Amino acid sequence: MTSPVTPLATRGVGEVAFAESLPDVVAGLFWWLTHLGNPYLLLALVALAYLFGDRVGLPRRSAAFALGLGLCAIGLTIGLKHAFALPRPPVSYRGGYGFPSGHALGSTAFWGGVGVLATRGRWRRRLTVAGVVVAVVALSRVLIGVHYLVDVVAGVGIGVAFLAAVFAAGPGFSIGDQIGALATPEHQHVTALFVLALGLGLLGLFVAPSESELLLGVGTALGAVLSWHRFGSRATAATIDISPRPLALSGGGLVVALAVMSGVTELTENARIVVAASAIGATVLLALPVLVGDEA
Repeated sequence: MTSPVTPLATRGVGEVAFAESLPDVVAGLFWWLTHLGNPYLLLALVALAYLFGDRVGLPRRSAAFALGLGLCAIGLTIGLKHAFALPRPPVSYRGGYGFPSGHALGSTAFWGGVGVLATRGRWRRRLTVAGVVVAVVALSRVLIGVHYLVDVVAGVGIGVAFLAAVFAAGPGFSIGDQIGALATPEHQHVTALFVLALGLGLLGLFVAPSESELLLGVGTALGAVLSWHRFGSRATAATIDISPRPLALSGGGLVVALAVMSGVTELTENARIVVAASAIGATVLLALPVLVGDEA
């Protein structure tokens, strides 16, 4: 007997037909813009921020916290996708489940988190910019045909709720000043967030044991927990000089770490290898300021 179709499985409101009617140049533009929510790009951005610390307006400990937010988003997204098990639009070139949108949830967690944690400029302006980026990513997922509108709305909503809960339970919010960070995490807040990311990833493995992005997230969270415990305090205090040798060493180490993490994930389906490579990459990344910088 054929199982009944749930209302959420046919949850479109005409957006699929609208997306198909768009000119190719518009669809192509949004195909590029959607990469603002790509997990590999976000990993690279937060790695650069972690490496150069205050010089980019995001203190190193806050950058580590932002990494934890992104890792939590991976486990949360994949767990929810498999819990709801709702298909993507029929025109989607992507397989797998569609609800909620991982790009919408992940970009909300990352860009929203950076808006809260950054130290430069007025926080209202930072959050406005973050909101615009999230809206563009969410809209792009609909206009390139890989999600329904409700998928991205749910992704953004879950991302906002997750951010609010994490900051309220951890570093809290400080809205007294117009300029500066809205939250300043301590060492233990970063540790707790990495542990939460690992827990969400392990829970996700029960429902999606072969998801490569989830394996990447679990391995990275595992390496982050161990490396932050060992090097976190020293890394926070270290300074990387803007001179050829430290830049070459730190840049080379960063490229190697990210290449190992992403390359192994794409080239093999062996879960143990992916988790091990991701853990090693995360360990190298978080230890880089200690390895190539000067400690205060």
